[in-house]
Formats: sequence, structure tokens, C-alpha cells
Amino acid sequence: METTRDKLINATFDEVFSHGYQGASLCDILAKAGVHKGSMYHFFANKKEMALAAIEEVILKKNLEKYSYVETYTSGFLEEFYTRLRDTSVRDFQRGCPIANVVQEMSNIDEDFNTLMKSIYGAFRTNVKAIFDKAVTVGEMKPCDTTKLALFTTSTIEGAILSAKATQNVQDYVDVIEELIEHIEGKR
Repeated sequence: METTRDKLINATFDEVFSHGYQGASLCDILAKAGVHKGSMYHFFANKKEMALAAIEEVILKKNLEKYSYVETYTSGFLEEFYTRLRDTSVRDFQRGCPIANVVQEMSNIDEDFNTLMKSIYGAFRTNVKAIFDKAVTVGEMKPCDTTKLALFTTSTIEGAILSAKATQNVQDYVDVIEELIEHIEGKR
């Protein structure tokens, strides 16, 4: 069963993802969560604290679900990564990438958001690097600078999502991802 805090976290994330932090309405968040303002203050001091918690918890959970396979697989790291990249059903091309959206809106105007987004983006890059490191270790990929490859890969993924959001054409994402995979395959 979803707790009051969970309802607030999920409603806040959805509102920020849909309208940006500055456009997010506290009244709409509370209405979506089905709670009163007093309940919010039981868990969070203000909208900003609630938004930071929502962004951190939801994005980190999604990334953990997306990349935790690295810990249990013994081979097939790249193939699984490609499968996950190609799965357009898990992407929201209308609203874009929640990481990039918040970075673009808030990182240069609020230090707390900037710090959080650096941490989340760093974790994303670290997860992708771990996939490449495992692929190198088991011989699926030639030794290479996996730090730079992870930076290139995460930047390309973000750009692909942004392109699809801008054009409202999922094929833009698909085309960029296929080019990215072709580049990674060159490291085999």
C-alpha cells in the first residue's frame, strides 16, 4: 500500500517532470496525492525539499532497476544494454528525460538542485561504465577507456531523448541509438 509520503513523492515527481520545478503547483501536487498541506509538512519543510526528495528517489530507483542486472549477469552485458536502450516503451518522449529537464531548468540557479543532479548524472555514468567494465573483463569488448566511453554514451542517450522530444518523432531516438550501438560494437 502506498504511504502518504510515497503519494507525495510520486505526485511531486510527476508534476515536476510535466511542468518543471518552477511551474510545478503545490496545490496540484497535493490534489494528485490526495493529501492536505499539513500532511506535506509532516514529511517535508517545503516544496523544494519535497521536489529534491522526489527527484532523487524516483530517478535513482529507475536507474537501479535499469542497470542492476550488471551485478547478476556473467555475460551478455552489451546485448542486455542494447536491449534496454532499444526499448522505447520505457521512455517518455513527450516530456523528455527527467534528468536533463531538471539540469536545464535548475542547475544554474539553485545549488541544491545542481548538487543533486550532478550526483544523479554521475551515478548514471557510473552505471554505464560498470557495464563496459564487465564487458571488458569477460572479453565481450576490447580494453578501452570505459570512463570516456560511458561519458560519450550517456551524452548520446540524453541527446537522443532530447531530439525525439523536440521533434516528437521516436524514430529520431531509435536512429541515434542504432548509431551509438554501432560505435560501441566497434570496440569489440
